[in-house]
Parts: sequence; C-alpha cells; structure tokens
Amino acid sequence: MDTELEARAAYVARRRRWLIGCAIAIVAAEFAGSGARNSDRAAFLIPVAAAVGIGLLFLAASRFEYFVLTILLARASLDAAKIGGGAIDATGALSVLFIAAAVVWLIAQRADPDAEPSATAPLMPPLVAFVGVAALGLFFSHDPLASGVEWVRLGTLVAIVAVLGRIIRDERMIRLTLIAVLASAVVPVSVGLLQSAHGAGSVNAAGLDRIRGTFAHSNPFASYLFLMITLAVSVFPHVARRWRIVLAVYVVACGALLVLTYTRGAWVALLAALIVIGILQDRRIFLVLLVAAIGLAILVPSIGVRLSDLSQEEKVTGAPGNSLVWRFGYWKQVLALQTDPLVGIGLKEVELTDPSEVPPHNDLVRVYVETGIAGLAAYLWLAVVLWMESVHTWRRAPAGLARGLAVASVASLAGVMMLSLVANVITQLVILWYFFAIVALAMAAVARDRARTPAAA
Repeated sequence: MDTELEARAAYVARRRRWLIGCAIAIVAAEFAGSGARNSDRAAFLIPVAAAVGIGLLFLAASRFEYFVLTILLARASLDAAKIGGGAIDATGALSVLFIAAAVVWLIAQRADPDAEPSATAPLMPPLVAFVGVAALGLFFSHDPLASGVEWVRLGTLVAIVAVLGRIIRDERMIRLTLIAVLASAVVPVSVGLLQSAHGAGSVNAAGLDRIRGTFAHSNPFASYLFLMITLAVSVFPHVARRWRIVLAVYVVACGALLVLTYTRGAWVALLAALIVIGILQDRRIFLVLLVAAIGLAILVPSIGVRLSDLSQEEKVTGAPGNSLVWRFGYWKQVLALQTDPLVGIGLKEVELTDPSEVPPHNDLVRVYVETGIAGLAAYLWLAVVLWMESVHTWRRAPAGLARGLAVASVASLAGVMMLSLVANVITQLVILWYFFAIVALAMAAVARDRARTPAAA
C-alpha cells in the first residue's frame, strides 16, 4: 500500500512539473511572439530569457544535478543571445543564479551526514584564496560596480568546482557530465559551420574571415574548441567503437573551425595538448599531427598568410609588425598602471583605465596589476596545485575511461597554461568552466574507480 501511494505521489509530482513547465513556455512564447511581430530583438529575447531563468530555478530546486548539466550543456551558446549592454548581461545574470543555487545546495549537502566528500576538495583552498584576494581590489577600483560584477563572475569558478566535485559521484553522472561537456559544442559548431559557408565571420586586417561561432570573438571560440578537441581525443581509445565514429567526426568538425578562427594562440595550445596526449597515451598522434600539418599547408594556404607576419617586427607605418610584438609593448604599458603592488587596482580596471580599453592578453600581467602580489601568489598557488593534482590523478588512473579523462586533464592544463601567456583566459569564464569540468571529471572518475577497487588502494 505504501509503495502504491509513493508511486502515485511521484506521478503527481512529475505531472505538476510538466504543467508548470508548459505554462511558463506558453507565457514566454506569447510575449516573445509580440516582440517578434514588432521586430524588437530585446522584446523577443527578454521573455525567453525570463522563462529559461524560471525554468532553471525550478530545475535547481527539484533536480539540482540536472540543473548543473543543463548549464554545462548550454553555456557555450549563450553569448550569441547577449541582450545586456552594460556591466550586467544575460551571462552575468546566469552567474548570479548559479552561485545562489549552488550555495543553497552546498549548505544542504553539508547538513547531510551521508553526503560523500568532494572529489575536487584539494582545489578549493587556492581557488577560494584567489577569489577572496581579488575582492580586496574592490575597495581601490575606480568603478566598483564593474569590478564587482567581474568578481561575481570569477566567483562562479568556486561554485562550479565545489558542485562538480560532489555531483559527479557515480559512473552514470561521470558519463552524463562528459556527454554534457562534449555536446555543448553542437550549437557553436553548427553556427560556425554556417558562418564558414556564408562568409559570416569577422574579417581581420589581413582580409581573413575569422569564424566565431556563438562567441563574441574568434579567440574565445578557438580556446573552447581546443578544449573540446583535447577531451575528445583523450577519451577516444576508451569508448565503444560506435562512439569512436561520432568522436572522429566531432574532432574533424571542431578542428576545421579551429583553423578558420585563425587564432594562433589556440593553435599552439592545441599542439601542446596533443603532444602531452601523445607522450602519456598514444604516440601515433605524432604521425597524425605530421600528416595534418602537411595537409593543411597544401589545402589551406590562408594559414601561411596568418603566420607570415611573425618575422616582421615593424610595419612601414611604424606600427608593431605582428600581435606578439604589440603584446610585449602593451604589457609594459599595462604594468605602468600598477599603483598598489599589494592588492592591485581592482578587477577589470585595465580595460577601464587604459585609453585603448584593451585587455592585457597575459593572465600573469593582469593578475599582478589587478590583484597585486597577494593575488599573484594565490594564482600561482592554484596553478601549482592544479599541476600536482592533475599529474597525481593521471598516475593513479586505472585503464579505461578514467585513464582517458586523466590524460585530458593534464593535456588541457598544459594548453591552458600556454594560452594564458598570450590571451585573456582568466576573464573568459566560459572557457574556465569547461576546463574545470574536465579536471573535475578526471578527479572524480579516478577517485571512484579506486574506491571500487580496494586492492588498488
């Protein structure tokens, strides 16, 4: 009798959730339709965004793990729907929503005596220290609102790492999270392929049509693609044959778009990641790299155009001959902005203070100028812990999917560290979300496999 009542209650609860979801969708569609009839993009997107936000809140309250998976699945596509014009936009609102939901859920988890320990616990002290030190700069910022919004966005890293360490607790969640991360590329890659077919990218000074997908710029899109390719290649030997065909197509599509972003930093990051995968897992990758390099040189001559200015230090006009020369000069200019070596000038202050309004394109320079010596020390502490934990995870990883995820963690870290020297990785929160998701997947998968095999411990 009790079982029948419980089944009935579960059915009623599911029915109620579906009815609420349908009501939200109908109301949002009506308002969005009004905006579409008036040709007002904001009037179309705002009710849709509001409905999505309400739906996410409902999902977070009922099935929190699915809420997190939904965020991971959709986050790479959200920049295309940006409707905010100032410091606060749709992605910023999502960050606030995620932090609030994560805090409530984590508090509930701490009150649960049966809750399992977090797999990502070793990463939390340096990450919390870095975000905490960054908050000190708010008192010295010329624009506390912009710095505060940037700090909240940075705080989502603490939330995502803490949450993933707890929800990835069994083989089912490992596979669902892996699928969510990889499937997040479906929309960006589809949009990128359409852009490449119709020449709808952003044209640079050399006349190259740089594909950007659903991202605001080609550079973050390229960084994202490098991570997805690294993850797919790493787990390729450890999945069933039918999934290998899917991953092969996936890697080719992502690789083609990465080439068409013409982002040299991401090319180097992927090369570093693939070299690490070749060393740790399969040396046949080196042969694939050689064949791919020869094929691209023959079939995509525009790559040579993108690389041709690397030997040019100065143009006829006196401007820097290439972006690397420009970076060296700009880093000196950014370092001159430092007025408080201990805690820095505040997050996002480089763009707000420098007349060019250009980010530093170097995370070490940015961290030192905006968060001072204290922030730089916490940042380096986090980098060291990431290396130690990633290598330790790889060494402990048993054969199988956990091994592939551990290799992906080390390779992704190598590429991200390389990229952070010439790009703005630390402010591209969408990139860091997926990077930490890969790291959390590896740590959780290895911890679970070792827990299931007492002899290995």
